[in-house]
Amino acid sequence: MLPSSSSPHLLRILAISAGCAVLLGLIAAWSKSQSPGVRIALLGVSAFVLAAVGAGAALRTVARSERECARLRDQADDARALRDAVMDITPVGFAFYDRDLRYVHVNAALAAMNGLPAGAHLGRHVSEVLPALGTALAPRLARALESDAPLQDLSLQVETPAAPGETRFWFGSYSRVRGSGGAVLGVIASLSEVTERMRAEASLQEHEGRLDVLTRSLPDYLWGGKLRDGVLRDFYCTPVVERTTGYPASAFTTGGGPEGTPSPLWAEMIHPEDRPRYRECIESLALAPSTEVEIEHRIICADGRVRWVRSRAAASGLDDRGGVHLGCVVTDVTDRRLADDLRQRLNDSFRRSATEWRRTFDAVSSPLLVLSAEGIIHRLNDAARGLFREADPSGQPLSATAGAPPWSSAGPLVEELRATHGSTSREVHDAESGRTWEVSAAWVDEKASEDPRIILVATEVTRLLELQAHVRRSETMAAMGAIVAGVAHEVRNPLFSISAVVDAVEATYGARPELKPYLDVLRGEVRRLTHLTQELFEYGRPTRGEWTDGAVGPVVCEALSACTLTSDKAAVKLEREVSDALPPVRMDARRLFHVFRNVVENAVQHSPQGTTVHVTAEAVEEAGRPWVRCTVHDGGPGFKSEDLPHVFEPFFSKRRGGTGLGLSIVQRILEEHQGRIRLSNHPQGGAEVTILLPALSPAGNTGRTPQSQVS
Repeated sequence: MLPSSSSPHLLRILAISAGCAVLLGLIAAWSKSQSPGVRIALLGVSAFVLAAVGAGAALRTVARSERECARLRDQADDARALRDAVMDITPVGFAFYDRDLRYVHVNAALAAMNGLPAGAHLGRHVSEVLPALGTALAPRLARALESDAPLQDLSLQVETPAAPGETRFWFGSYSRVRGSGGAVLGVIASLSEVTERMRAEASLQEHEGRLDVLTRSLPDYLWGGKLRDGVLRDFYCTPVVERTTGYPASAFTTGGGPEGTPSPLWAEMIHPEDRPRYRECIESLALAPSTEVEIEHRIICADGRVRWVRSRAAASGLDDRGGVHLGCVVTDVTDRRLADDLRQRLNDSFRRSATEWRRTFDAVSSPLLVLSAEGIIHRLNDAARGLFREADPSGQPLSATAGAPPWSSAGPLVEELRATHGSTSREVHDAESGRTWEVSAAWVDEKASEDPRIILVATEVTRLLELQAHVRRSETMAAMGAIVAGVAHEVRNPLFSISAVVDAVEATYGARPELKPYLDVLRGEVRRLTHLTQELFEYGRPTRGEWTDGAVGPVVCEALSACTLTSDKAAVKLEREVSDALPPVRMDARRLFHVFRNVVENAVQHSPQGTTVHVTAEAVEEAGRPWVRCTVHDGGPGFKSEDLPHVFEPFFSKRRGGTGLGLSIVQRILEEHQGRIRLSNHPQGGAEVTILLPALSPAGNTGRTPQSQVS
């Protein structure tokens, strides 16, 4: 087939041929009137002329077609050279495979990626060149031959001679190639190496993981975003925010406005009095990019508590839209603020009371010492004086007060203040008395004075530590209570069955005297186990009740009435002395009745016949607060010193038949009432149990109106 450019030449040949045909026709028509010889001669001449004309036209057409073909071949060679040049310089690897998946063409980039010369690929099946690569690549090429849509994937992991022993990652694209007639010629593949990108992504994920662990390990939380036109956008915060605020991070990042603005909770969490100052401080970063600000303010936590935090924010330079990127670290400084406020109040109080020193110094309830810069005791109040064993240590160095806690342990504080001229504190424990103190020291140097002072303040924290121990003990008892309640529940049903069987046996064979001792033993043991089950249920009972405000006197009297039968059987007298002017307490009367009944029954059980159990209730004041104190004093042998540390432990009992849960239940119920219980031996003999319940208000009349009742 001739190229399309030869069509004009064919048209010219056809036109010449048509003209010759017309000429021959005219000659033939004219020759009819001539002689035969003339006609033959004319026809021969006409034929020769036509042949010559046709041959010349054909030669000229062929010459032109050959020139056109040569030109087209040159263009094809140029295009092929250009294609090969582009394929050789591109960093992407290209390969063309025939329908049998044999290499037809390989560019330099793919040959380098495979680690083999291009010639080592041509004419060979993909699995013959690199078997490992062919195993992964052949299925993809086969799928591409069956589909008109290009295939792409990022799952090709190979090991080639170019990088032996090292896994490389390639991104592959595969597309089927068809000829002009629609026949499938093969498949072309483009392969790009993305090893470095994959490694970079893995490294980025590793660094992000480290950053996440680091941010979670810090006590501070971080937040950030872009501040533009006074609006914080693209907001984010670390999950550690929940430790300080009680809100999860999602509470601030969900429900916000467009462009990632934080939810309204972020602004509402700032204390209303601090919001204008906080907003002004943060917005100042937009006016002064690449700067830092610091502000201390209050936040309102999820549980309603108010805490002090320090926000340290920094801003980047302006971006192309006039905004800055903010980053802020928020540190909880509540404890420091409270400590600073306390120290400041103490220092201010001392300065304000300088003119009335002698009248007010002894009125301070906390033990105070005023030392000279050399550590000589200058002044001390009555509370501090009571902590010294000698009469008055004034004028003596603090180092000479050995054996007088907590002052005997304050020497290092004084030495530290001499060097820092600041303030410090230390916790001191006295093993002999069991008391714990927090001793704070401050350097006081007035401008108009050339004689600086050191102020020592001792605050007893024994009660605080006891409360902490109480919390831990309560958690343990709650866990034990749950277990004990479960055991009691499992025991109750078999006990009911045993009791029913005993009743049935007695109803059937009760008339037989030889069975009566056994039935009595069985009934006694069932009663004992039933009592134990009730005790277990009471010990494991959840701390829920009906709380009321009222006087505790009627509850005490009701408990004594319930113990009358027990005291009569034991031949022990009960004597009560309950004040009529007891202040009200917050109580669950049913649970409190169980406390007094248990304590009184224990006192009766441990008292010999003919003795008396004294029960008193009165209003007192201890540690600066009002209490209702109830005392039960029996006539028994008292507590053994080795038993006192264990009497409140569950199942500890020295009485035959006792469950060892009575005092444990009493202690638990009193802890629910925020009360206290003390065990001691009375100086005149017998054990004494003291129960303290916090009064709601000071009693108007703390005198007692004896109501003696002997039963």
